Amino acid sequence: MGANKITKVIRKLDLLYGFKPKRDRPFDILVHGILSARTKDETTFPAQYRLLRAASTPDKMSRLSIKRIERLIYPVGFYKTKARHIKDTCKLLLTAFGGKVPRTKEELMKLSGVGPKVASLVLVWGFGVPVIPVDTHVNRISQRLGIVPIGTKPEKTQEVLERALSPSLTTVANKVLVKFGKTICRPIGPHCYECPVYTYCAFDKKAYYRQRFTSKQDNTY
Repeated sequence: MGANKITKVIRKLDLLYGFKPKRDRPFDILVHGILSARTKDETTFPAQYRLLRAASTPDKMSRLSIKRIERLIYPVGFYKTKARHIKDTCKLLLTAFGGKVPRTKEELMKLSGVGPKVASLVLVWGFGVPVIPVDTHVNRISQRLGIVPIGTKPEKTQEVLERALSPSLTTVANKVLVKFGKTICRPIGPHCYECPVYTYCAFDKKAYYRQRFTSKQDNTY
């Protein structure tokens, strides 16, 4: 899929969902990113709020015991490991970065529990840098649409998307693709019959899922 079609896809989804870029505190985004791995939003956000209410800065967080952090973030997935990541990250922020969240991907990835996706989350939502965090939704949809070949790694998908999109679309791409992946282009049973970018899609089963819905509708009369 060429850059022009990628732009049209993201623009259509942006018009559908109407997300406006919104920056938050980089530290809040960092904590969210570490907690979010393999955990649904409905579990991640409450855990994030509980933890940040107890300790809103790296200095305050570093003073909490790991057991206290564990209790605050439970039941996020791998909560014991994530509690250690958060504790170690806050210590490194204090010793190596003056208590501030760094502004480069390379420095962010030195922090415990921070990979390319979390680093990109912090950059785009914390600092307004036009990058695209690529999670399972973004990578799956990019492959289904034909933006990248099947089996492409997230890092390569991110590179292709960022090269194709303008900065204004880059800053909303993750949010619109994730929303699209949760509501329409779902992992199982995608709603191809209501897909706003159906004509651009390369998914080999899209006609099957559209026809299956049409058949169900016919059988209700």
